[in-house]
Amino acid sequence: MSLVYETPAVDPLEASAPAGAPLSALVEYSFLAEAQLDPAALAHACRVSEQWGVPPHEVLIASGHITEEAYMAALASSAGVAFLPRLPEGGAAAPGKANQRQCLTTGVLQETGPAGRLLLGFSCLRPFAMRALLARLAPRPVALVPPRELRRALAECFGSSLAQGAISALKSRRPNLSAYRPASTWQARTLVLGCLALVAAGLTAPLATAYAVSIGLAFVFVPVIVFRLLAAFALTRRGPHEAPEDAARVADRELPTYTILAPLYREAHMLRPLLHALSQLDWPAAKLDIKLILEAADTNTVAAAHGLHLPANVELLVVPDTGPRTKPKALNFALPMARGDYLVVYDAEDRPEPDQPRRAYQAFCAGPPNLATVQARLNIYNPETNWLTRQFTIEYSALFDGLLPLLDAMHLPIPLGGTSNHFRVEALKWLQAWDPYNVTEDADLGARLSRLGYRCTVIGSTTYEEAPVRLGGWIRQRTRWLKGFIQTWLVHMRAPRTLLRELGPRGFLAFQIMIGGTILSALVHPWFYGLLALELAGGGLLALPQTVLGFPFWTVSLFSLVAGYATAMGLGALALRHRGLDRLLWQVPLMPLYWLLISVAAYRAVWQFIVAPFKWEKTEHGSQAQTRPPR
Repeated sequence: MSLVYETPAVDPLEASAPAGAPLSALVEYSFLAEAQLDPAALAHACRVSEQWGVPPHEVLIASGHITEEAYMAALASSAGVAFLPRLPEGGAAAPGKANQRQCLTTGVLQETGPAGRLLLGFSCLRPFAMRALLARLAPRPVALVPPRELRRALAECFGSSLAQGAISALKSRRPNLSAYRPASTWQARTLVLGCLALVAAGLTAPLATAYAVSIGLAFVFVPVIVFRLLAAFALTRRGPHEAPEDAARVADRELPTYTILAPLYREAHMLRPLLHALSQLDWPAAKLDIKLILEAADTNTVAAAHGLHLPANVELLVVPDTGPRTKPKALNFALPMARGDYLVVYDAEDRPEPDQPRRAYQAFCAGPPNLATVQARLNIYNPETNWLTRQFTIEYSALFDGLLPLLDAMHLPIPLGGTSNHFRVEALKWLQAWDPYNVTEDADLGARLSRLGYRCTVIGSTTYEEAPVRLGGWIRQRTRWLKGFIQTWLVHMRAPRTLLRELGPRGFLAFQIMIGGTILSALVHPWFYGLLALELAGGGLLALPQTVLGFPFWTVSLFSLVAGYATAMGLGALALRHRGLDRLLWQVPLMPLYWLLISVAAYRAVWQFIVAPFKWEKTEHGSQAQTRPPR
């Protein structure tokens, strides 16, 4: 069964409009009579073009009243130049001495072969302006090409260099910030020597070692407890229902072009719901630049995407099959072809609220000049599937409604979520974009943003995602996340004093809590249960301590355990109430069981980091019952 793209529920051209188009537009677009365009549609397009701030033909194309091919063919015929509906493989190259950047910026290629015609495929110029350009280029031979076809040719022409740049840009220009080298020499030596010393101490004096390590870890977790308390207090002050940001609605004509990057891998069945969700976004269709990023090795998804009837603002990009096969590499490949001033990343299962791009753009306009990223909040649209999805919902609610807004309010580094990150494209390119070797590229990019003086803020708009419904898929996803946290911590701790200077003491501490603390807590959590089990088996759990180290050990450890559980559960409960998910409150006492599963994934992540640091375990999404957008 072929998939069919669903057009927006409301066609802007169906709105009420004057009976006829302005005389100037009738003259300028008279050549479209050959394409049998309804004059009433042109009249409507002229009105909407004034609202959107784009030429009328872009409105006609975006609304589906005429195709790119039909428009460019009619324009070429009226201007007396050739029209090429499709370019053969290898049929275009860079004109003259133009480099890749110039070609991608101008959207101009040259036909290979004896004809050597310039290939123009941009639609931003009105017909009179395009004719004036063609007159200036005369007598040089020119051919018009549909814009999407020319962009496909650009990706084909520069595919190898784009793929190479996607892999090597960060590691060649800022190698100290790339996870290509998993750990520095001093880090590897320190970790090995530390483990050996701990084993030796444990064999020599096991009880004293256990006491000392546990006390040390308890003090390490005190800042985490304090941070959760602050987040919970901030949630109580915001109340159960948070109002949207108070900002005037920006007129459509003043909105810039917005690029959406949507990487997909083995997700042919997710194309239709994703496109439907993107069609609901409150943004002029002619100013949306949607790029579906596919992998060449994923032939099923590529074939399904080519079988879709896609609107003019949706473009397919196929990434060459080169390692590492990761999401950040795919995003890096597409970034040079982004036409927008702003950019957002959505995953295949994402269902963003329709007003999200507007709220993100308003945040950019109201924020400081160094605001480079806006993070939307993430939550789950299938929380009732099973126990795992309920716990996942509690975790996401606490993180994105509690902890990240606190980091934002305190101007601290924010570990970005893997989706719904809105960027200034200029700043993203300056950062060398994503690290293709980091399997949790979002958290790493958040740290790099802060280190280089950029800000990130969190907005109230939500993107709903699908939580894994099977334990195996959940374990693989969490393994990848925690492995990426290990990579991120090691990369940014290669030079601790430099990190401290760039982030400042508060930012440095926040980085240790959110990145290092997440890894450490997951690794040591089961050991507290082990020690409790030993004490219980020995009958000494409720007895008075018999050694000097015993009393402080139990005092600090029990405080850490009780306070840690209480603050985590309290924050989770408040976040659920803030979301209006009171029906899940009964799941809060079961959170410790969920944390034990996280510990299983953490040890699997450590092993995988050693044997396969760049392995990307794809999370499977899209059962039939969970591809519907939330109500």
